[in-house]
Amino acid sequence: MGINFGHDRPWGGVNQREYQRKAKEAAHPLAYRVHFAALGWADRNGHAAFDSGRLARLLGKDGKDLSDQSVNNAIARAKKLDLVSPRSGAACLVLPSYLFQKGKGAPVPCRLHRDRRDCMSRV
Repeated sequence: MGINFGHDRPWGGVNQREYQRKAKEAAHPLAYRVHFAALGWADRNGHAAFDSGRLARLLGKDGKDLSDQSVNNAIARAKKLDLVSPRSGAACLVLPSYLFQKGKGAPVPCRLHRDRRDCMSRV
């Protein structure tokens, strides 16, 4: 799969391991940490799936998990800032294809978003 953001739309790569690290840094605002987590763990289709409670652990501070309400608020803020798709949730953060594409990796089906409509268009 080739990467194509459209005619005359330049792009560059990111180091996903660095975004995984940045997602865990409490110094960043939570909405951006949600975005960093989405970038860091995104699969080929722009989905970053998390087991129950994992995102709360990643976004926590001083070894304490973030509450479910705080996780949901951070995701809502990230959606409002157009950092993740409106269909994102704690179990799966989604990056639309106008924002993220990945040329390699297994096309693993998302357990939450089986239709994948939001992956292929601007949401």
